[in-house]
Amino acid sequence: MTATTDAALEQLPTGPGVDGTDLPYWEGLRSGVLTLPRCRACGTWRSLGRVLCPECWAFETDWEAVPARGRIFSWARSQRAFISELDVPVPYVTALVELESAPVRVLGILLDASGDASGADPAIGDTVTGVIVQPANAEYPVLRWQSAAAS
Repeated sequence: MTATTDAALEQLPTGPGVDGTDLPYWEGLRSGVLTLPRCRACGTWRSLGRVLCPECWAFETDWEAVPARGRIFSWARSQRAFISELDVPVPYVTALVELESAPVRVLGILLDASGDASGADPAIGDTVTGVIVQPANAEYPVLRWQSAAAS
């Protein structure tokens, strides 16, 4: 990467996209709850970033609070910080978590595996709970995951 690209990555903000369609998610985190989109017409849960229902193609969306608890579906260890607002030491583990209460997968940093010098890897299927954290240099809080045994 070039110095220009590195500087640009460090300035990427966490928070709502420019179109504002995910603002309820970020405002939910500010209020201490995980909120996810659900189709008003047919009740289908949507992944973040989907403005159109994959089942009935409706645009109308309700945002519902869901428990931040699930199982690790996939994970990756990063050796480089991509966004300064993540506020975590490298290396860190990003986990894709399949929620227990809704058929949705949510991405976040796995707290207990970040910078783990022992090299211990999380296991697919491990139960985790969400923790909402306010990074020191970010406008919006972020969702992090931790082992259910640690919570």
